[in-house]
This record gives sequence, C-alpha cells and structure tokens, in this order.
Amino acid sequence: MQYRMSAQEIDTIQASTGMTCGTLPVRYLGVLKGSIHNYWTTKPSTSFTWLANKLLKLKTVVYPLIKLRLQNGTSASLTTFLNNSSSRLGIPAAATVASLSWNGMWQLPSARTEQQLQLLTYLTTVTLNQEQDYYEWELAGKTVSKYSTGDVYTYLRGEIADVNWSKSIWSSYEIPRHSFLAWLVINNRCPTRDRLIGWGIQVSPLCLLCNLHSESRNHLFYECGYSFDLWNLVATKCGLTPCRDWDGTVFQMIALPRSKSRRHSTLLTLLAWKSTIYWTWNERNSRLHQNSFRSVDSLFVALDR
Repeated sequence: MQYRMSAQEIDTIQASTGMTCGTLPVRYLGVLKGSIHNYWTTKPSTSFTWLANKLLKLKTVVYPLIKLRLQNGTSASLTTFLNNSSSRLGIPAAATVASLSWNGMWQLPSARTEQQLQLLTYLTTVTLNQEQDYYEWELAGKTVSKYSTGDVYTYLRGEIADVNWSKSIWSSYEIPRHSFLAWLVINNRCPTRDRLIGWGIQVSPLCLLCNLHSESRNHLFYECGYSFDLWNLVATKCGLTPCRDWDGTVFQMIALPRSKSRRHSTLLTLLAWKSTIYWTWNERNSRLHQNSFRSVDSLFVALDR
C-alpha cells in the first residue's frame, strides 16, 4: 500500500525542520521500504544504514530544541505532547489540540498520571485563535524562526574559545583547499611518518623530501632543507625573513600587521604561506604515491604562477 502525505503533514514537517519539499530523484539514505517516513516514531534498526541510525539516535537531542507555538491547534497532535500515551486518556491517537476544544470550552477527560495532569492543567490556560500553529527553534534560550546548521552545530559542540592563529588560517579571499590543509597542519593532523609509526604502521621514518631526517610536522615545516629552500624563495618575494622552525613561522603569521594600509600585503603573505604548505605537502605525496620528483625551482614556478 502506498502512503501519501497530506499537504498539512508536509507543511508541518517543513516548518519543524526548516527543510523544503523537493521532488524525485533524491539521494537514498539506505532505509528499507520507506519505513523512516515518520522520523519521530521510527526506532534504529540493524536493517538501516549507519547514517540513518545515526540520524534516528539524534532525535532525543533535536526534539527538545523544536518548540510548537499553539495558535489554532489544528496541527498540534496530542500524541506528541503525551509521548504516545494519549490512548490511556481515551483520546484517539490522531487527535489534535483543536479537536478537544468546542466553542471555546475544553472537553478533557480525567488525568491518570502526574504528566497527564500537568498537560491538562496547561491546556486550560491556553486560548486558541484563528492563526496557524508554527514551530520555532530554541537554542540556549534564544528563539529563532529559521534553522541554522551553524547555530545548531555550535550548540551541540559547545562554545570553544578562539585560537590566536584563526585569522591567519581563515582569511579573506582564501583558497579553500590551501586553508583547510593549513588548518590540518597547524593542528598536527596530517599523516606524517612519525604519526603513522605511532599508529603502529610499519613505514620508513625518513622524510620523503630530504631523505635524511625523520619526518614530522615540524621537520617538514621548515627544518627540512628542501621545504625551507622553497619557503625561503616565497618569503623573500613577500619581503619576509623566513624562520626555520614551525612555531616561529606561525608566530610570524600571527604578528603580521593588520592595519588598513598593510592589509593587502598581509593578505598576500598569508596566501603565499598557505600555498607553500599546500605545494610542499603535494610534492611529498607525489613522491610517495607517484614516484614523481620536482626540484625546488620548478615547484616555486608552479606556486608562483
């Protein structure tokens, strides 16, 4: 039997999730036979994909953030308010708040639990009107009418203090892949050989660029003779005296002047620094995976272009 949602159901879902109604084809999440059509009542299952189960497990986190604002009560299901226990009150599962009001008077059965008593007591304080019910997001006490992925992510993650290098990594007019790699490097998250060995992977510890010393983040940037020669060419062209160590280089980038008169010079230096990181790592990987070797001069030409 094919299930077709009503226009009211579609409007409710759009209002409560912030999503718009699309058309087929859509990306399939891997749920069998469409049994996730009701997100709020479907439970995780071994027959669902990892992604679908992950989304279902987030219900308890997301649900308290969605606030239904009662107006006419026609889209507010009492089952939702009572966590599917409305049948114990003798109320139909599909009953809405509006269906319990007649000529401004509430037609309510006797409560059998403390939760039901609290709900029914609250309903007696509500006066329905002619406006449509609507949903809002409430994050950390702040109510918003539109969904923001960034705001929800920040709420779930919690506030994290800014680091002093953030403006050097995420700057204006950046090249996204260069900034992202620089962010990985500054957090020492690239799979350098010292990290691979620390994970128990059997690899040579030698740097793929100089083949003389153990490879690590700090060695690649810029204790290694090859990478420092490249950075020296770039930094000199930017009017900067290069440091031979990573921490000193990061401090230089943080200390670049931010005044309006020097803004363009600073922006260019940051772009050049992150490009050097990108092309240094690119050369390292080319030697590892493609057995391809470029000289410092040829790599500088590619970077400069």
